[in-house]
Amino acid sequence: MKFKRTLLSMAVIAATLGLTACDDDTHNIDVNVTVPDGDGTLPPVDEGDKPVCPPTGDGDCDDKPSTENPVIDMGVHIPVDLSGMDVTRYVNPFIGTGNLGNTYPGATTPNGMVQLSPNNGSNGWEYISGYYYHDARTSGFSHTHLSGAGAGDLNDILVMPINSRSDFMINEGSATLNLEASHFKHKDEQATAGYYKVELLDYDITAELTASDRVGVHRYTFPRDTKSEIIVNTGFKLNWDYTSDSFIRWDKENNRLIGHRLSDGWAASQKEYFVMEFDQPIKNVRFAYYDKETKQYVNAPADFTEIGSIKGSQTYDAVNDRDVFGKYQYARAYVEFDTEKQGLAVEAKLALSSTAIGNDGTNKAPLTGAFLNLTEVDNKNFDDVRLEATNEWEALLGKVKVEGDETYKQTFYTAMYHAFLGQTTHSDIDGKYYRAFQGRNAYPNGRPSWGKEAPLVDDVRLADANNDGKADFTRYDTFSLWDTYRNVQPLASIFTPNALADVVLSMLSYAEEEFTPLDAAGTASESRKGRLPEWTFKGNETGMMMGMHSTPVIYDVLAKGILDARMTELGFSQADQNDIKARLITAMVTDARGKTSQGVSWIGEYEKNGWVPAQLHDTETDSYGKHSPFKDSWTASYSLEYSMNDWMIAKSIALVFGKDDPRYTEFANRSNNWQAQFDFGGEAHTPWKGWFKARDNNGQFIDKNWTDPITGGNTGKDWRPDMFNWAFSESNGWQYFFSVQHDIHGLKDLMTQADRKFNPEAKEGELFAARLDEYWSTYPDRNAGDNQFPVFNTGNVGQHVQGNEPDLHVSYLYNYVGQPWKTQAAIAASTNVCYDNTADGICGNDDFGTLSSWFVFRALGFYPVNAGSIYEIGTPMFETASIDVGNGQSFNVVAKNVSRENIFIQNATFNGKTFNRTYLTHEEIMYGGDLVFTMGDTPNKQWGAAADSTPPDTGIGEFLHEKSLPVGAR
Repeated sequence: MKFKRTLLSMAVIAATLGLTACDDDTHNIDVNVTVPDGDGTLPPVDEGDKPVCPPTGDGDCDDKPSTENPVIDMGVHIPVDLSGMDVTRYVNPFIGTGNLGNTYPGATTPNGMVQLSPNNGSNGWEYISGYYYHDARTSGFSHTHLSGAGAGDLNDILVMPINSRSDFMINEGSATLNLEASHFKHKDEQATAGYYKVELLDYDITAELTASDRVGVHRYTFPRDTKSEIIVNTGFKLNWDYTSDSFIRWDKENNRLIGHRLSDGWAASQKEYFVMEFDQPIKNVRFAYYDKETKQYVNAPADFTEIGSIKGSQTYDAVNDRDVFGKYQYARAYVEFDTEKQGLAVEAKLALSSTAIGNDGTNKAPLTGAFLNLTEVDNKNFDDVRLEATNEWEALLGKVKVEGDETYKQTFYTAMYHAFLGQTTHSDIDGKYYRAFQGRNAYPNGRPSWGKEAPLVDDVRLADANNDGKADFTRYDTFSLWDTYRNVQPLASIFTPNALADVVLSMLSYAEEEFTPLDAAGTASESRKGRLPEWTFKGNETGMMMGMHSTPVIYDVLAKGILDARMTELGFSQADQNDIKARLITAMVTDARGKTSQGVSWIGEYEKNGWVPAQLHDTETDSYGKHSPFKDSWTASYSLEYSMNDWMIAKSIALVFGKDDPRYTEFANRSNNWQAQFDFGGEAHTPWKGWFKARDNNGQFIDKNWTDPITGGNTGKDWRPDMFNWAFSESNGWQYFFSVQHDIHGLKDLMTQADRKFNPEAKEGELFAARLDEYWSTYPDRNAGDNQFPVFNTGNVGQHVQGNEPDLHVSYLYNYVGQPWKTQAAIAASTNVCYDNTADGICGNDDFGTLSSWFVFRALGFYPVNAGSIYEIGTPMFETASIDVGNGQSFNVVAKNVSRENIFIQNATFNGKTFNRTYLTHEEIMYGGDLVFTMGDTPNKQWGAAADSTPPDTGIGEFLHEKSLPVGAR
């Protein structure tokens, strides 16, 4: 929902600059709306069909629901009303399932292994989560999903109830799909945290879903019918995912199925083993598979009680150098129940494990694998499991209680919910988990003829941080770190610190696990270790995105004492604790040095030069490569992000070993390498001075009239900061300009130096503030023929992109130049363009809660610009927000007079004393206290403006590469 015209958007910036605004298509339009204090202009705000009411309300025209009778607005969906619900009533899992959000609406627990959610059955980018709101068909409910990602995988083990009333099928994108399906209406669909329900119209079947951490629980209410079945589909694949092997066995004696699905996709080797139990007697099971000769699904012989092989069906054809996939690669079981005389409700429990189907205990050996995980729901029916899931979410989401704007309460609690859908449980109850080291499930024997595709090397490991042979922590995975380090993990540091500590121990295991590599011919080499996660899930490092962004998470748990507290709780000795912290330092340093790093892009060049060189393509490239003239279009991003990682490493070393450790000085100095990409000058007659730019192999900045020293070619156009795919990841020079989160004061000071090169009278911070003003007030030209806008460029306010990660901190940066009132306006504008309580209510990929976590912090009134212990003050959203920080204490944020008009801080107190700082510390929050703001509809330009009110200077070390900069760059 948008703020009203009388307050909004860039009220203050507009007052300063006299802006024009943009409509939904970002075409510039003239506006002449008076700012409350009478000067300048404002962008318009779409009011929709809602009347504009006076702030106090006037009976018929009152847009603020009563807090005594809160209105839960779920659109056409009927709100869920089940026992145990309090704050979970406000969770709307449909938010983000349309547009670009890529979230899913199904049932899961906080950081759960199982994500049991509907699948439409179609391929495509909008179906990455398996579910796209604007497609009212479903082909079933699979047990693993990615929330808000930009690439597709998972959707393991699809379950679909059917009967004889319909033969509706979906077959889009691949003949191997051919899915039984049903239409549905959104008015017949309900969801909340831990629960999902839908009416399958083609079959008149009610489907309900819930989950424990490792078990998906289904309830299907069938009408009377001559034949009612539940399909268990292990062959289902979607988008990047590829089924390499299926196995299903009907265990008649125990009224259950066991099986596995092995797959290859974005994560190269995925293994899901399962046990599925039913509470009603199975009448019959028939099996079907995809016949590769006739290219259609056929029934297996009627006497089959299993299909596929429990050991896997792939074989290797050495003569033709190819893997032969099993005949039953794409397999399904049709589990029939007796509904001939009356309808029937069937409950099914499906437990997952990445390690094994496991031992069921009949041989007196311990339970293992999926059988062990199934014990989470022993002696519990659907309603029992649902109530436990609700209680888990209530315990987590209830750690913060907000009061005020009822509509934003739904967005807030849904955003909190989304923030805990990543960092998923990967280990079984006994601490065992699957780990893939090299190769692919699709080619487990490698491809010698290719000369590079090595055989699959994988293993089952134990979550054992202190190496005593006993499981101790929960092994997590699904680390979308380029996105989530910015705010998801900082949010977890407040609400789930123990889980965050286990996340870091999981990261350490990724770095330390040894394996023996095999070359394409299967020859073993010396054993080696891995690396800290970049983008991992299901025991695989995908190499997606960039950076060493485990480092800010590691530093955070060290600096906040979270890891110490968790290790003490686990019973680790002091020697063990010291050892683990030392090993974390070793893992970070190993990744950050060229000679020892395992796969960190360009780290050797960065370590040597302080920057990463760019060059033009020197060979014909594919269609993806043609999106940029450069072989690598992210070179400037590497330097900016690696320097931030270096800062995190240096600060971690200081905590564990002290600043006298020479590695501290090494990485403190490296943390200044962002300066190596900053050009004071530029070619004559170009206006682009004082910008981050790419550099070539001779160290020259790539600007006007540039020639590549390697290829002799040129780009055919001059550089400007709005050019995409030149040097910045998913962004341009505007959107990455402020990506020096660890040293904002250093960036401000360097810009002042650049400014004074051409204007000796320039004031401290003047260019920084002016660049921010320009950033928020000028829109890119989307019609420029020489530019290519990426799909990620969404949620625009000026050059700002709220729908992607690099810009998320920028709205808070006016605090660094004593203009926090502009920060408050910028935050309001960013909220307007990106968030509302609808399916389309997240303006970009949510990336495992990253855009959502921004909203949570924004609503609370503070944000971790550098993903750590300092939180910059923004503008609070609610009248009260009370955070349970443990030990019987709470941190309370009170915003007097706050409304959608009153976004500007007039004054503040902290624990009864005048408060003019524009930042908080983590320690202050976790100690508890009362932060009270008085809000108004016009800015108080004095509050937070003093030099000693700005966030602290966090720069460390020295820049060692200034002498190697090109002439004119300084």
